[in-house]
Amino acid sequence: MTFIDWSDAEGMIELFHEFVRDELNGCVADAERRAFLRQLLGDVMSIHETKLVDGIEQLRALQDAIPDEFRADPACTHLADLIVELEGLALNG
Repeated sequence: MTFIDWSDAEGMIELFHEFVRDELNGCVADAERRAFLRQLLGDVMSIHETKLVDGIEQLRALQDAIPDEFRADPACTHLADLIVELEGLALNG
């Protein structure tokens, strides 16, 4: 069982990356979803080194830019949860 340190922003982002990579591996037959997940993974990875508050803003912008056809994707749910957790860290940190 993996221990999640809810006070570690980088660790939470890495868990999100792992989730998206697993989803990519599981959707071989869906080219559109694979393209969406690759783009999402790349976008989130590109903000990995930013300050927490700036990263949250960038994640919100990514979330707002998600095409309607992918808004119900499990990766979007996880992205929303990640943002909430990071906001909690920013408020308490």
